[in-house]
Amino acid sequence: MILPAEVQAIDLPVTSPFGWRVHPISGEWKFHAGVDLGYDYGAYIGSLFDGQVVIADNLGDGYGNQVLIYHPAIDAYTRYAHCSILHVVAGQMVTAGQIVAQVGNTGYSTGSHLHLEYIIKINGVYQYADPLSLWR
Repeated sequence: MILPAEVQAIDLPVTSPFGWRVHPISGEWKFHAGVDLGYDYGAYIGSLFDGQVVIADNLGDGYGNQVLIYHPAIDAYTRYAHCSILHVVAGQMVTAGQIVAQVGNTGYSTGSHLHLEYIIKINGVYQYADPLSLWR
């Protein structure tokens, strides 16, 4: 299971880093707003922090089955995408480490992995940040 950031710094299996890259499906130069972590299909995903689920659905936007959680203590969001199974619903409160989903290959994906995003407020505006900064 992917553990909460404050519990343990883990050796993360990064398969695609945060930032600009050639998209593996479209072949276009695009900004990758998160980090892809190569976990086995079905591996459990734990929420990184306490928070409230904003989205737990497949919106047809490329993320596939996804969970978006707002974390009021740090005024930030985390997104867990390309999931096989979702274990939470929108509006639900979760605690750090609580299982929210399982790793999958849904949406625009080339194989089993977790796409993790970290969205923080900078100068009053929410912006994507490198999720690996949580473990540095």
